Amino acid sequence: MSRIRLYLDEDTMKGALIQALRNADLDVVTVADVGRLGYSDEEQLIWAAEQERVIYSFNIGDFCRLHGDFIAIVNLLHRANAS
Repeated sequence: MSRIRLYLDEDTMKGALIQALRNADLDVVTVADVGRLGYSDEEQLIWAAEQERVIYSFNIGDFCRLHGDFIAIVNLLHRANAS
């Protein structure tokens, strides 16, 4: 069974939350841990995906938009490959 690998963005860097997640034996890194403070949401999401981590954020609006953009790109690629 694989462990959950979380990447916490700047919105979620509360010490108590981080410690509670680590106490639950989750693999947790923050943007501060990896020197990525101030990067755009898109850059954070790409980095998380490259590291096979789940991004954890309270920034719902921007990440819903990014998810929608990703789905649109996948649909375009699928249509192009189907032709």
